[in-house]
Amino acid sequence: MKYIPIYEGLTIRAQKSSPPHIAFEESIRANSNFSEWQRFEAMMPVALGVEKKSPALFAQRVVLAEMTIQKQVQSLPTSSYEPMPVGAEVGANDAWMTELSNAQKNRLQAAQIRNDVLNQNWSEPSFGEMAMNALEKSGAVNSQGQIIQSSRKNNPTVVVTGSQGQKVDQPSVSRVPASENPETGHSFVGGNSGAPEAADGVRRIVGPIEITGGLAVTNEHHIEVRRNDEGVLKELGRVDLQKGTYNIDVEQTSGTVVARLVSKDGKTMGEGSFRLNRLVPGSQNYLSGPKIKIEPHPDYSVAVLSAYNSTAKDAAPGQTRVTFVKGVSDVKVNREGIASMENVTKGSSTVMRAAAPKHLETTNIIVSGKETRSTLYPEAMVSALLDIMASQRQESYEGAPSLIWGKVTLDGKPVAGIDVVVETAPDLKPVYFNQFMIPDPKLTKTSENGLYAFVQVPFGFHSLLATRSDSIFGYVNVVSEEGAIAQGDLEATMKMESVPMRVFDAFNGEPMPATITMQSIPDEVNVPTGVATVSLPNLNRLGLMRVHPEGADHIPARYLYNDNDEFVHIPLVRWDWLRSIKNHLKISDTPSSGLIVGFVPDEDFEVFLAGYDNFNPQDIVYFDMQGRILQNRKGVAGGGFVIYNAPEDTHEVVVTGARTQKVYSRVVPVDANSLAVLNFRE
Repeated sequence: MKYIPIYEGLTIRAQKSSPPHIAFEESIRANSNFSEWQRFEAMMPVALGVEKKSPALFAQRVVLAEMTIQKQVQSLPTSSYEPMPVGAEVGANDAWMTELSNAQKNRLQAAQIRNDVLNQNWSEPSFGEMAMNALEKSGAVNSQGQIIQSSRKNNPTVVVTGSQGQKVDQPSVSRVPASENPETGHSFVGGNSGAPEAADGVRRIVGPIEITGGLAVTNEHHIEVRRNDEGVLKELGRVDLQKGTYNIDVEQTSGTVVARLVSKDGKTMGEGSFRLNRLVPGSQNYLSGPKIKIEPHPDYSVAVLSAYNSTAKDAAPGQTRVTFVKGVSDVKVNREGIASMENVTKGSSTVMRAAAPKHLETTNIIVSGKETRSTLYPEAMVSALLDIMASQRQESYEGAPSLIWGKVTLDGKPVAGIDVVVETAPDLKPVYFNQFMIPDPKLTKTSENGLYAFVQVPFGFHSLLATRSDSIFGYVNVVSEEGAIAQGDLEATMKMESVPMRVFDAFNGEPMPATITMQSIPDEVNVPTGVATVSLPNLNRLGLMRVHPEGADHIPARYLYNDNDEFVHIPLVRWDWLRSIKNHLKISDTPSSGLIVGFVPDEDFEVFLAGYDNFNPQDIVYFDMQGRILQNRKGVAGGGFVIYNAPEDTHEVVVTGARTQKVYSRVVPVDANSLAVLNFRE
């Protein structure tokens, strides 16, 4: 090994074909005798001895262009979105970056690329500071961040005037008292409802509260009373369990007051609520609130009975089985004919399928949060109906039957004089039943029992519309399958609720104008400013709406909503955003397929299409709240997902929460070359 001292900077330029050690020797000693190429050039060509004459082989030197490698230092962008030019001087506000180590600079650069941290306004309070300010404002904690206890002997006294005009000393009670169980360490809300009067501009709501349905409060439970305004939790109230009352101070009379019974692991055991727009204003900022009933929080729950049963208490036929979420959950009904699926979020929807021996299968779109009734129809009963209709209409009904069978009701009572049509199959003719429950071809509208039916219904998703005197009475959505009866009970109510509606860009939140068609409203809803108020029936029912944004930047899409929703939010999606994701990931097109975009605000999640085990996972793309693609194949809270190439079908999109393991399910029909947008908010 040779040792060669080098005292000056050395630059080595080498040919790509030169070995490294030869390039080094040639650079140090230009006249070296160790040049391999000189030795090769001096050699004579050698002819190889072979049986046949072959041309001589020569070694020829090939000279390639010089290769120069140069690395430039990348500067961090600071005050603008444009990167700093190479060689630019660092300003006075950015001089601190020159003092960082290389590892710290690399971390800062990675944070800038991911979250644009250098361009954020750090003068604004953090989330923790805003949360502490809100808790301090509500009275839950003091200025030092300590929880205010509800012990009376430590509270200061205040002088109030009694009913007879006398002065009475009373201990003041904090707005949100919290007491803690010394054994479990878990806190629960309680206290005295006779708190001081509300501050100026704040209204106090006081009313009774009741825990029912077999629920009870123990040391491992607590009751939360909150105002919820369009999905945002506002003021915190309190409960006096001894008096059975609640009270809450609200700054605005909008939204909903929600009371929840929550276990120590955060699971909601029961819930009750009322909307603030129902209250009648009182004097001195005092409002008398209605009774809140905290009832068990039902998930998917259905009561199954036979069409031959005469009373509602009759149990389901023997060996009845019920499936939810396309067979993901298969349960057997209990003695009371009840079947349920737990750990489902409120407002989820699924296609329930019930089957029993000697009965046709029944399909029914149900929504979580209430118990639904479903009817099983005996095969003999359906066969008799088809024979009567074939004779009346002079038609033949052969093959596996596919029917829609239901009842028209108003606030739970049958209604006569209603005309029912299938909007997705207008050629179908309904059959109405007379007072003897026999199909009567002379009837053109429902009789006093409200019953109707359709036969030979095409398979798939259908929307039914009930009208009376050319005005919309109600609607229902059903799923028709071969050899099954789709239950299409058309419900209507006189109770209407005013609901706020917002149309906005999905990622920047900017209000957008749009025209909206809803199943609950006969006329189109024009939203020129992105904000409107609509009146919806107070029914827990799945509805569809079509949204047409103004301009060509956003995509017209189908959205789901519930008539019982407290608010309707419509995030719009841009064409260029969907195209850029598709082109970046090189996702190919599949014929007769559509797109599904979902937004999940509450927790990290995963998503799948129920009943499609072989669906290509590469066609499911997750994004964060800014719309940027996530690479770890899982979703984050505030973000969502895009399902490309969704087959044309009635899908059940299922989201599972990473923290709660709860199931968010949505029933959505997908047409070819269409977009469906879903909101997974409880």
